[in-house]
Amino acid sequence: MTILYEDADLIAVYKQKKKLFYIYLLFVLAYAAICIWAIIYYVNLPFADPLQALPKWLVFVITCIFIIFSYIYLGIKYHRVRKYYKLVSYLSVGLKSVNHSIFVRYEEPELKDGVDYYVLTMSEWNKKKQEYLDRKIYCAKEKPLPQFECGDKLCYLTQGNVMIGYEIIGHDDEFKDPKKS
Repeated sequence: MTILYEDADLIAVYKQKKKLFYIYLLFVLAYAAICIWAIIYYVNLPFADPLQALPKWLVFVITCIFIIFSYIYLGIKYHRVRKYYKLVSYLSVGLKSVNHSIFVRYEEPELKDGVDYYVLTMSEWNKKKQEYLDRKIYCAKEKPLPQFECGDKLCYLTQGNVMIGYEIIGHDDEFKDPKKS
């Protein structure tokens, strides 16, 4: 069975998350140091000094830059790494299930819960309805996309709908994608 996630992935993502947080903390400290310097400089100026506007404008501009940077950095980069870390950590403790299905097709990639996924459609037998139903299985874009062909019989391990591992156990030449027919 080809395993997509290992313990080393969790450690690597944790280190990346910590590194991004410390980089942001460095920017916060630099912003605070500039603001403190501007306050001290402004307080030490004489009453009617023409340079009084300099520290005020410096703080205005640096605050705007800091807010824009924080929104982009925390809202995109750090948020995505944090969500991916959460996914990988849940994979190590969550309930897993083994499924046997037939691969149908690749769908358009999706963003779900802050993580980019490849979407694989599997045809799975439903005992209640006595027919094959399509099931979406997600594979994170940080991992290589498994190369399947339509009709491959798979045994795969999932947690929720996220693929953790897979094995090709055969191929059905007669199986056709109903959406392409």
